[in-house]
This record gives sequence, C-alpha cells and structure tokens, in this order.
Amino acid sequence: MNEEILLALGRLEGKVDAMMSSLRIQEQELKTLEKRIRELEQSRAWMLGAAGVIAAISGFIVKLIP
Repeated sequence: MNEEILLALGRLEGKVDAMMSSLRIQEQELKTLEKRIRELEQSRAWMLGAAGVIAAISGFIVKLIP
C-alpha cells in the first residue's frame, strides 16, 4: 500500500514539474509578445503624431497661399 502511494506521489510530482516547466515557457512567450505589442503601439503613436504635425503644417501653408 505504501509503495503504491509513493509511486502515485512520484507521478504527481513529475506532472507538476512538467506543468511548471510549461508555465515558465508560456510566461517567457507572453513577455516577448508584450514587448512586441508595446513596440508596435509606440511606433503607431509616433506615426499618428507625425501625421498630425504634417497636417497642421500643410493646413498653415494652405492658408498662406492666396
């Protein structure tokens, strides 16, 4: 009886270790994806800002032309 319990505990430990390893891999992938998304969002913000500046300047230039 004790041997069966110890065997079952050993299997459970192995499964828990495998799950922890899988969780670590997923955490690393999530960090990578978060970094990529952050970079995309920042580049989009810069592009929108630049487009706003260009629109303001072109509007100013159009007003100057008689």
